[in-house]
Amino acid sequence: MAANQPLAHRYREVAVKTANPLQLVVILYDAAINALQQAQGHIRSKDIARRAGSLNHSVAIISELQACLNFQEGGQIAHSLDRLYNYMKHRIFTANIEQRCEPLAEVISLLENLRAAWGELVTQHQNAAVPTAVPGSGKSGGIENGAPGLNSLNISG
Repeated sequence: MAANQPLAHRYREVAVKTANPLQLVVILYDAAINALQQAQGHIRSKDIARRAGSLNHSVAIISELQACLNFQEGGQIAHSLDRLYNYMKHRIFTANIEQRCEPLAEVISLLENLRAAWGELVTQHQNAAVPTAVPGSGKSGGIENGAPGLNSLNISG
């Protein structure tokens, strides 16, 4: 399977470079979920170094999502996401300190719910060419369009 790694990395790189801002958010949610699932495995196998790496990667992704929130355009939804991202990072730190999978399962569930909402937006955007929007807000720009961090964040774990 190691022979397929460069091909998979190139595929992810092309997907990120060709994605619109909504698709980038979904890609980041997928990467964060994947990193947390890997961290759960590392907790179970007591692999401290890899656990720390996976958790740090997930926190970096969540922090990037948080940094791209547009509070002026996104209004209350952006503020709610900001609080939720802070809560997620707190739960990840708790999981790391306590070396437990349960807080990570909670964060994975939250991320999966957010990913589903943003995935629906991607579908709507592709079907109707609507402006970028925050799920449920009716306002455009909850995430800065073309935010530089979204284009440069390393999502390969």
